[in-house]
Amino acid sequence: MRKSIAIILSAYAFNAYSSDGVSLTLIGYIPEKCGFTAESNNLSLSNNGLASTELVIDCNSPMRVSMQSENGGLRHQKGTQINDYSVTLSIADANYSTSVLAHQLKNTKMFNVNEILFKSIATLQLKLVDPLIYAGNYQDVIRIEMTPSAISGGVW
Repeated sequence: MRKSIAIILSAYAFNAYSSDGVSLTLIGYIPEKCGFTAESNNLSLSNNGLASTELVIDCNSPMRVSMQSENGGLRHQKGTQINDYSVTLSIADANYSTSVLAHQLKNTKMFNVNEILFKSIATLQLKLVDPLIYAGNYQDVIRIEMTPSAISGGVW
């Protein structure tokens, strides 16, 4: 009788245990940020018509880059003469390079960089299409903006 009671009690004891499960959802959020600094904001053309600077890019998401030229080329200080030049932006870490002529930047040009660039270096190179022939000062302003990209799920 003792054996049968022990067997019956042990069978009830195994059935008395029940297990519960819990699912936990872990969420986090890091806001997009995208910025850059220029090695030099004021560029002077060399005798061979070249100028360049480096941009340090720090973005935690893919980005959209836009470029625009105020004059669409180098404008002579006392006239309407505008000299075209090429603009090349190269980002080695993204294996990306684009070239455009300043007159094409009169309207904003945009492109996407799908890589995430933490502390990456971009090179901006400017080169005259034709040499400057009139004495005096020439000037243009290129505006560059980098923002998190909507194409890759960021903010636009």
